[in-house]
Amino acid sequence: MSQISNLWRRVGASHSYGFVMFFVVATIVLAVAIPDDSRWRASIVICQAISAVVACWTSDAPKRLFQLVLTFSTVSILAAIGFGVFGQVGSTAGRTVNVIGVLVVGAVIVRGIVIDIQAEGVRGRAVAGALTIYLLFGTLCGFIYRLEESLSSDPVLHAANPSITDDGSTSANMYFSFVTLTTVGYGDLTPISGAARATAIFEALVGQLYLVGIVATLGGALGKGKGKL
Repeated sequence: MSQISNLWRRVGASHSYGFVMFFVVATIVLAVAIPDDSRWRASIVICQAISAVVACWTSDAPKRLFQLVLTFSTVSILAAIGFGVFGQVGSTAGRTVNVIGVLVVGAVIVRGIVIDIQAEGVRGRAVAGALTIYLLFGTLCGFIYRLEESLSSDPVLHAANPSITDDGSTSANMYFSFVTLTTVGYGDLTPISGAARATAIFEALVGQLYLVGIVATLGGALGKGKGKL
C-alpha cells in the first residue's frame, strides 16, 4: 500500500498542465466534430468536468476548492445528460454550461500558476499552464459565439461561400474563434451582429496581447528564480 502511495506522490510531483491541455484540446475536437443536435454533445461537458478536476489536482488546489469544483463538475455532467435525454442539448442553458465550464477551468489554472511562480519561480509547468489558458480563451469565445447565436433571432456569422450551410453551428463558431484568435483571417466566415463583432475584436486583441505579454514574458523568465506575482 505504501508503494502505491509513493508512486502516486511521484506522479503528482511530476504532473504538469499538459494533462489539462490534453482535455482542453479534446473538448475543442468534440465541439467541432459532434453535430449540435446530437445527444453525444453531453460528452463535451464531461470532458470539461474532467479538465476542471485535473486542473485542481495539477495546481494542488486546497480541499475546499477541490470539493467545490467536483460538485460543480458533477452537477454539470448530470445537467448535460439531462439535456441530452430531453433533446435540449443545444439549448441556451446547455451552451451556458459550456461557457461556465471553461471559466471554472481557467480560474483554477490561473490560481495555480500564480502560486507556482510565487513559490518556485517560472518553470515549465507555469508556461504549459499559460499556453493552456490561451487554448481555453479560444474555446471560451467559440462557445460565446454559439451562445450569442442562441440568444439572437438572426445569425451572428455570415458565410462568404454559399456552399457553407453550417455557419450557425458550434463547429463553425469554434473554427471562427480560433481563426480570429490566431489572426489568420481566412474571410470565409465574418461576424455580422454587433455582439459578435465586439467579441471578435476583444478576442483578437486579448489573444495577441496575451501571447506577446504573458507567454513571452514567462518564456523569457523561465528558470530564473522566484517570481513576485
